[in-house]
Amino acid sequence: MDENKIKNTDINELIEEYIPFIIKTISKFTNRYVSIENDEEFSIGLVGFYEAIQKYNNDKGPFLPFAQLVITSRLKNYYNKENKHNLHISMDSMEEEGISIKEKLSNPIEDKSELIDEMDELKREINMFGFSLEDLVDEAPKHADTRANALDLSEKVSKDKPLVDFMYTKIRLPIKQISLKYRVTEKVIKGSKKFIITGIIIFYRNFRNLKLWIKR
Repeated sequence: MDENKIKNTDINELIEEYIPFIIKTISKFTNRYVSIENDEEFSIGLVGFYEAIQKYNNDKGPFLPFAQLVITSRLKNYYNKENKHNLHISMDSMEEEGISIKEKLSNPIEDKSELIDEMDELKREINMFGFSLEDLVDEAPKHADTRANALDLSEKVSKDKPLVDFMYTKIRLPIKQISLKYRVTEKVIKGSKKFIITGIIIFYRNFRNLKLWIKR
């Protein structure tokens, strides 16, 4: 992701998109699971990511390694008890710019009861298409690149209303139409069909917790 894309993308959208990355960075540093709702480290991670967005330019190299460095630096300062005051100032400035940290903390991405509800709904939906979660686990792409490409395709299709309407009306994936529109071979789509259907459902239904889960 280059400087122009970062500067021209809404900050809230960037933060929402990269919450899994922020969580992963914090967890790697703390060597434990991070609770979005209860851990102050998550607030620090958000502030660090926001700071990285503000300071980034192409001279600093790829954005994500730079953001990881800034977040880690913030956490180190926090644990050294040198940056608590600055943290509150930074959070206040983010709120002033319309970045709602309070909403993200009170509306956690990984809410267990919400996750259970989403999972139940996902089970019902994929059953409509003739497979189960067990089938999905067995047949999901094992290679990281294949999985990432299928996930990217799922997200694109989920925003394409005619294709989504076709999928739900015909109860099948519109493989030929997707292949032609997004220039992906039918063989590739068929190889990840169940995973792609699942991804489309998750993105289309905006299952917040499952979006985090499926991107891991």
